Amino acid sequence: MKKFALLFGLLLLTIGLVLSFIDTPFKYLFQANTHLTSGKVAKAVKLLEDGYKKYPNNHKITFALAKAYHLAGETELANKTIFSNSKKTIDTLKCDKDFRNFLVDLADANHEIGDERSAKFLATQYLTCQENPKPSQQTVKNLLRVGQILPERSLEVWEKGFNLANAINKPELKESLKALLLPKYFQMADDLKGQKKYKDALEILNKAGVLGKCAEVNYEQAKLCIELGKIGQAQKLFEDAIQLEPENDDYKISYANALKKAALSTNDRIKRNEYFEKIKLLLAGDDNPVKATLLKKIMNLNAKYKITDSSLKLKYIGDYLYPSFTFKIIPVSDIEIKKYKVIFLNEERRELDNYEAPLTNEELNQPIEVTSRNSVQDDNFINAKLFVNDEFVKEYMNK
Repeated sequence: MKKFALLFGLLLLTIGLVLSFIDTPFKYLFQANTHLTSGKVAKAVKLLEDGYKKYPNNHKITFALAKAYHLAGETELANKTIFSNSKKTIDTLKCDKDFRNFLVDLADANHEIGDERSAKFLATQYLTCQENPKPSQQTVKNLLRVGQILPERSLEVWEKGFNLANAINKPELKESLKALLLPKYFQMADDLKGQKKYKDALEILNKAGVLGKCAEVNYEQAKLCIELGKIGQAQKLFEDAIQLEPENDDYKISYANALKKAALSTNDRIKRNEYFEKIKLLLAGDDNPVKATLLKKIMNLNAKYKITDSSLKLKYIGDYLYPSFTFKIIPVSDIEIKKYKVIFLNEERRELDNYEAPLTNEELNQPIEVTSRNSVQDDNFINAKLFVNDEFVKEYMNK
């Protein structure tokens, strides 16, 4: 290995000695590259300046000098050199991979010092040279930077970069580009949604879905599907979002509201019950007061009837006190209400009386009073259980 390194060093020395007697563009490029490899940037700059004076139309020397200025931190000199004959230099060297990478490096340097005009020009030239780029990690990184320099073209540039990153299977680069693309897609979709162009907005978010799994994308897609009346598709998207972020209450509440809307708009009783069962699963068993309140309101919508004007009290009949329970049954669906039952309980929770009766149409929406046939003491604590169609409704108390 040492012998090989020694021979290689002697070869370079020999070439250098030969070139010292031959004044050609290659001499300047070779010796300058040797200085740059050794970290001697200033010497490379001086040598290339001499070469540029002798060969001002040599595009490789022009490129090498501009690159040396850039490495020396002399961005303005690098600009001046590359711009001196930019069209011919770029046309001649556009197939050179190192030259294309340099265009991005110099564009980035100009962007950092606030020279946006030069930055945009160089970034645009890079894109012109890279019309059909070969997939590579460096190309993806270049496109990522160019998109930041050219915000007006960032969407197309970053989409191209994402596709290339996907082609070469670079997850870290895909995630970087995904993080840049998602806010753009969301903003575009939001603008279209504000114009009530829900179908166009959904198409934008469908593009966002190609970037990979994202709960927020699924959630926004679901809301647009609701606007378009695609309840089945919306349900799947809401459920995908909740599966990815199971602790996100906003997703659950929004989904529950969408199901409520669907339940109220359908005449299919089976579908309606299915929607309300899903709502219960989404919102039940949680300490979140918003979810609890919403669940109560939604469940009231699914009720077959409402009980109003309920009152349990003791009243005198002759010399004795009797528990008396008054209430109204108000139907809120087409379910037939056939009967009701009231069970009175004493303070030991023993049954005092049990009254059951058929419900006539005339009694609907009217006060119904049921009085126990067994009396109690005036300080007794009394409960009454109400059943409708053999379903327990609620337990009431007089204190």
